[in-house]
Amino acid sequence: MSGFGFLGMDAAIEDIIRFIDAIEPIPAWHDWCIGITDDADRSLYEEHRAQHNTSIHVSVDSPETARSVKNFLIERYGMDGRPDTGEYPRTVFAFKRASDTDPPL
Repeated sequence: MSGFGFLGMDAAIEDIIRFIDAIEPIPAWHDWCIGITDDADRSLYEEHRAQHNTSIHVSVDSPETARSVKNFLIERYGMDGRPDTGEYPRTVFAFKRASDTDPPL
């Protein structure tokens, strides 16, 4: 973790994977969405209607790091990518799709 409380790429990936593994010991990665934003609450709970208990967001040190985390999890695990939102998106968010999320399961 950097001195400003933001995570680097490896730590952010580890936090997201650890969170998902705690919910689903054998994750169906394609049921999870990932994106980057400058307002995690708006993106997760207003735009995507994610559940609080099946969503996570982590702050990283730059938009470039956020994009790298997002791209890694899409390419390596097959997560569903969401469009980037905000002018300076430094927050990576992930949520499990359900019948009432956007996009739905």
